[in-house]
Amino acid sequence: MNEYTVYKYMEFFIFSIYLIFIYLFVQIWFLWKDIEKNDLFLKSLAKDSFFRKNCVYVFIFSLFFIMHEFFEGLNLEGFKIPNSILFFEFLEMIAIVTLFLFAYNWYIALKPFAKKKKLMK
Repeated sequence: MNEYTVYKYMEFFIFSIYLIFIYLFVQIWFLWKDIEKNDLFLKSLAKDSFFRKNCVYVFIFSLFFIMHEFFEGLNLEGFKIPNSILFFEFLEMIAIVTLFLFAYNWYIALKPFAKKKKLMK
């Protein structure tokens, strides 16, 4: 497999993760509208493990996104990185997967608190 083929597969994977992320974001938005915001709900979101996990996701996303931009800037300045397009896409892919995991973590945390609505009364 040549570099261009791997690049196209990575682009397709990144696009797929973007679509799944948008779907999760919309689901989180709908869940958030149906949640009663009370003390029990807020205490469950303020748990140390949930907060720590979210901080790790944000840190990893930021780190890989900054590394992607930094190395891409270095590549333009004359420092040539072998298979640079694959390297940049790999950094972008890890950043997007981390963003997806962040959204999924929120979806899982909010789902038990959403009130079930009946379709027909």
